Amino acid sequence: MNNSSHNKDHNLKLLCKILFSELGYVTHYEVKLRTKSYIQALRIHDISDVDVYGCTFLPDMTFQCIGAECKSGESNALDELYKFTGVIDYFHIDKGYFIKKRIHQNARQVAEKKNVSCYSEAELRKLLLGFNMDIKKQMRIEQARYAKLQNSIKAQKRINEKMVDYLTVDYWNKENWRNIHNIIHLLRKQKSGDLFPETDIQQKMFCYYILELFALSVLKNIGEAMLVSFSDIDQALKVTLYGGADALSEKQKIYDSVNQALGENKMFAPLWEDDFVNLSSRFSDHTKDSSKTIHLLQAIREDAFYSNKVEIKPSLFRNYSDLTRKFVQDLMQFLSSHSQIDIKIYSEFMNI
Repeated sequence: MNNSSHNKDHNLKLLCKILFSELGYVTHYEVKLRTKSYIQALRIHDISDVDVYGCTFLPDMTFQCIGAECKSGESNALDELYKFTGVIDYFHIDKGYFIKKRIHQNARQVAEKKNVSCYSEAELRKLLLGFNMDIKKQMRIEQARYAKLQNSIKAQKRINEKMVDYLTVDYWNKENWRNIHNIIHLLRKQKSGDLFPETDIQQKMFCYYILELFALSVLKNIGEAMLVSFSDIDQALKVTLYGGADALSEKQKIYDSVNQALGENKMFAPLWEDDFVNLSSRFSDHTKDSSKTIHLLQAIREDAFYSNKVEIKPSLFRNYSDLTRKFVQDLMQFLSSHSQIDIKIYSEFMNI
């Protein structure tokens, strides 16, 4: 792809991100779809991606997600659409958006049956104008937000490559309960003092990004536990934290067998499990407030970081309850207590 096409695709992604935000979703760019091949020693293949991914929770903790494919060309709309509908099915996306410079009528007819909305760039801009916004100004804002996060990730890649690789690729291809275990594991394995110096704004932003994705998995886990048994939420949380009752039973059997063979008596549950269940149970008692934690965390990351400081302004909390703020602080405290992250990293928010 030449630079001109790349820039046009990127502009479409920015426009789509603006739309998703206006619709009430938290957003992520270029979510990669990865699979493993059992040929050639389990090689990993990146087979596709979602250009813009949006997700949210309803007040009852029901999870909803949307995704967009953004293409600048004028041909092959139907072929690209068929590929995108496959990605939608694989990622369990509730609704798709297909954005392209020109989309022929036959592709639009197929899209309608697949719950995909089609917009040319001109149509998308017309839609956004109806939201009474200055599109050029908002695109500059979104580009600045995008660049800040990408620079933060690039800077952290040199320091914490395993965590960067996990969050940018593996995270989106794992079950949410695995993400909870894996993020805590990766954070616990780092040496004290190596993580997130207070004066490093890029690393601090990356720390907020970790918390944002961790919160997303926590909320998904709570929503699933509520469906398992809302009346016995603590037990349901423990079950979903291991992928379900059958998976939990099998893991316990294997663990007991290993303990017996080695003559050890190690605990099956991680040290952080009780705190996690307690935290999640409190979230489940106030689903409307807890469902907004990911929105608040993304708003902090996008709007409170500057070149040399973090400034959290009162206007940032206009759409959030005091309890939502408290839940974000609880998440910060939990991660700090069970990893090498110093709570001072979140000082600007913890001191509110």
